[in-house]
Amino acid sequence: MELAVELWNQMALTGKTVCLILVAFSIYSYAVMVDRTLALRWARRRSEWLAERLEQTTEDLAKEQLQQMVTEAARRGHCPLGAVLEAALKEYELVDREGESDEMVMECVEVEVGRALDVAVANLRARLPGMATITGVAPFLGLFGTVTGLIGAFRGIATSGGGGLTAVSAGISEALVTTVLGLFVAMPALWAYNFFMNRVDNLAIGLHNTASRLAGHLVRRLLRARHAA
Repeated sequence: MELAVELWNQMALTGKTVCLILVAFSIYSYAVMVDRTLALRWARRRSEWLAERLEQTTEDLAKEQLQQMVTEAARRGHCPLGAVLEAALKEYELVDREGESDEMVMECVEVEVGRALDVAVANLRARLPGMATITGVAPFLGLFGTVTGLIGAFRGIATSGGGGLTAVSAGISEALVTTVLGLFVAMPALWAYNFFMNRVDNLAIGLHNTASRLAGHLVRRLLRARHAA
């Protein structure tokens, strides 16, 4: 702790500013890691729960009960499958009121499912672009601190008229600290970004398959009920 305080006191204003920015980036990165870990876990579990419920009870539930189940899952949050199916059912209601043919109804619902899936995947990737930016900016901020630290070291040499350790120690320590801090911030952020993007891609594939299958099944059931009425 004493060493950290001593290094901090020896830094110039530019070095301190770089360090504070990098610390803020680091805090943001770890906050995003926690946020995306929880969000993706909830999204997977709640979507799987809704898919199981619908597959087990679809034929036994009335139209209003199906819509209520899907709407509640969507409004509960962190359930992308619920949001997609809610959009599909709303599109079905809209096209059905217009008296379109079954083929047109199915086509419109498929288009709406695609749009809702794009929105759902974009929500799953929320705040990850900011982490990607940090992975690119942090090393350059560290390099900026390195340059300013070396400038301070050379300035110390010029001021003292010699190259003693005392003249260059503050600038060299600032250069090394900012370099290490920039790498320390960038490397975990880069790993986390790749990890979460891979998880989102895998979740998006499963979500696309499940949503397309269930939306088609629900709409076909509603169409059969409409013809039977």
